[in-house]
Amino acid sequence: MRLLVLIAVFLTACHPDGAYSGAGNTIVQGDVDKGETNGRMFDFVSDKPEGDDWQIRIRGTTIWCAYSNGKKSDDLGTKKLTDQESEKLWELVDALDIQSRKGGKKDDDNGTVTLKLREPGDEDGDKHKMFTVYVSRDTEDDDVIAVGTYLRKLVDKHFKETPNF
Repeated sequence: MRLLVLIAVFLTACHPDGAYSGAGNTIVQGDVDKGETNGRMFDFVSDKPEGDDWQIRIRGTTIWCAYSNGKKSDDLGTKKLTDQESEKLWELVDALDIQSRKGGKKDDDNGTVTLKLREPGDEDGDKHKMFTVYVSRDTEDDDVIAVGTYLRKLVDKHFKETPNF
């Protein structure tokens, strides 16, 4: 009987062709499956000159957050975003067009926001592509401000903390 249950569980986890079937992750109109941990990833790191540091990582539909101040750090953990939150956030990330931006430089006087995007490799097995951009915390870039504002809202909602970046 146990063997039959194991076989049934195994068969429901695979497509008919034997490929692993993720939990509810779909590819829509050729877009990258944003629910896979091996897919897209976005890091937003805000460093203040006095040592405050917020780190936020988005992997597909999850958000991870940590805060540190000097020697004290607090890993706030990982939460799942709603489909609407995830879609809106990835639209804002795409509007940043990180791949086309110049690298920028760190701002020791005002602090720096580091934006890092990982795009999945192609179907031929090429590795991930990483793009990193540095922006002053004193930016007037509307796209960077929009992402920061929305991330602040998400962190407040899911972690009950309000970042000051």
